[in-house]
Amino acid sequence: MSFDTIDLLSGKIFQITWDLGRRCNYDCTYCPAHRHDNFSKHATLDQLKDNVDFLFEYTDLYMQHRHLKIANVGFTGGEPTVNPNFIPFSKYLKQEYEEKYKDKWEADFALTTNGAMGEKMGQAVMENFGHATVSYHSESDQKLKKQVKDRILQFHYQGGLHNFTVSVNVMFHAEYFDECVALCEFLKQHDVDFVPRVIGEEPDSKPTFAHKYNDDQLAWMKNYWKEKNDAMYANSAAGDVVKNKQKLGSSIGRPCCGSRDMMLFNGMEKRKSTFVDFRQFKGWQCSVNWFFLHLEQQTDQVFHHQTCQAKFDGTRGRIGKISEGKKLIEDLREQMDNGELPLIVCPKHTCGCGLCAPKSKFSNKIFEVLDNHIDIGVLNDHHRQ
Repeated sequence: MSFDTIDLLSGKIFQITWDLGRRCNYDCTYCPAHRHDNFSKHATLDQLKDNVDFLFEYTDLYMQHRHLKIANVGFTGGEPTVNPNFIPFSKYLKQEYEEKYKDKWEADFALTTNGAMGEKMGQAVMENFGHATVSYHSESDQKLKKQVKDRILQFHYQGGLHNFTVSVNVMFHAEYFDECVALCEFLKQHDVDFVPRVIGEEPDSKPTFAHKYNDDQLAWMKNYWKEKNDAMYANSAAGDVVKNKQKLGSSIGRPCCGSRDMMLFNGMEKRKSTFVDFRQFKGWQCSVNWFFLHLEQQTDQVFHHQTCQAKFDGTRGRIGKISEGKKLIEDLREQMDNGELPLIVCPKHTCGCGLCAPKSKFSNKIFEVLDNHIDIGVLNDHHRQ
């Protein structure tokens, strides 16, 4: 089925990501240099607290105008837990929310981590966050791999005491493919949610970041997604996601990395899917800025979205500085009061994360979708012309 519109089924949520810094205790060969290092300065506790205050004030304004009920706040890196201020920071985050905002809107705090941490840190994560996504990296040594598996099981079996859940992104390294498959079987045995993730999935990924999978490996990926989607949607074509055996990435699309369900439309029919086999949306109308916000601690920048970084003028870049948060709040208040929150026209060749943001090839259809998620008063007539 071809399609011209994507709808995010869980779209009444504001999704915020906060990159807490580049420092990492891993050095994966496929991780771009701008995402990790072992020398950048850690953010101080005072800096982190100030930024929590800005983020909550901005989010509160946005939630009120959009009449939203849930904000998902995800923390990434680098590896967030290597910051020596991580535990007091996470306690402050939870405390500020519960004292000032809990009665106004629901916040779900989530952590993306490589899981290479001790039991004490694991306990702190469960106490202050609602979810952890553990990225399993097979290039690490056996001692670290055991520690990661121990944390996954700790999160899974003890998390219920803290209303905490865990899922695993298994980073499928071509040279460690059998190990990754074995880990998936291990996770199945323990009933832990997981997603097989492709390394170097962007068509323009640097050769050192991309992996070439052989035919058997491609077949495993194809069968995994077919079985998963067939099981969930018995009458859906969503499982037919691999058209050929070309290099994985440019040929088969991707799932939502947050495991969200989407609805695909083409004017005549629609289907529910966890996987989209088309990713080139340049020139499409996109509402990524209506559903996402990204903070980058290391460079003091704020973006509409972590990976696409799309701006209203058709270019890519930041929308402001975290340290100048008051101006961002004033700009948002003006947009909301005037009902003039713009849409993005996609400037990228290929959509990565952000795929699930409602988008359409045709401007009239994007508003049909947005009406399902947004209070009508937020959209003025100017938007619809």
